[in-house]
Amino acid sequence: MLNEAFSVLVGTSIEHLNRDSYSDIELIRQGVTADMLANAMTFTGLSRRELETVLGVKLRLHDKLLPAIATERVLMLISTIQAGTEYFGTQDKMLLWLKTPNLAFANQQPITLLDTTIGMDMINATITKLSHGMTA
Repeated sequence: MLNEAFSVLVGTSIEHLNRDSYSDIELIRQGVTADMLANAMTFTGLSRRELETVLGVKLRLHDKLLPAIATERVLMLISTIQAGTEYFGTQDKMLLWLKTPNLAFANQQPITLLDTTIGMDMINATITKLSHGMTA
């Protein structure tokens, strides 16, 4: 389910691994390392401060592992950025869309909704609608 997002975190393809949802759960429970978090920051194009807001934690890149809930949110964020980048064509266009007020989100910037699962689901649903030719 989250193979591509995990690949971003570890910096290499892990498609060869026979992973299932239970493997995803175990990896989420283990937490994200500092190197993995740096990969996530590079991939998403979000600043450290923006990533802290989305994850709801202070990032200490040389400290202990992120808790499971923040690790899961990192993976969900990466999946959302991947879906948007695929639709918009480039990561820069995706980030511009995330940071532009949008009527579909009560004229809020979509990025402000990424700190909740419901908000992330709303963004993913909107990207899916757009990719199927519907208006947001």
